[in-house]
Amino acid sequence: MPIEMPRGVPFSVDTWTPASPLKHHRFLTHAHRDHLGGTAAAPCIYASSVTVLITLRYFPQLNRAAFVELEAGTPPLLVSDPDGDFTVTAFDANHCPGPSPPSVSSSFPPLFSSDA
Repeated sequence: MPIEMPRGVPFSVDTWTPASPLKHHRFLTHAHRDHLGGTAAAPCIYASSVTVLITLRYFPQLNRAAFVELEAGTPPLLVSDPDGDFTVTAFDANHCPGPSPPSVSSSFPPLFSSDA
């Protein structure tokens, strides 16, 4: 079930709704069908390498260059954004192949997202 992120947050997590194009960044935590529903092109999609491979198999029309691989166990990634920079750390949800729910730190409220 798609859930919109709060206003002012420049990203969405596992959400591909009509409002999603308003977000600069998207996080795909893993490649289960309920997370891929409505998947569309986006300027930047963060996901683990396994999730990227599975997603491109289901949606070959997506541009591989739009994906940024974010792996559990790697240092936090600083993401620059006009609405405010934020730091992302991926965690292994141990839920299925390739899950990497993000923990986001920034000036907006903290977020940890996962269905695991």
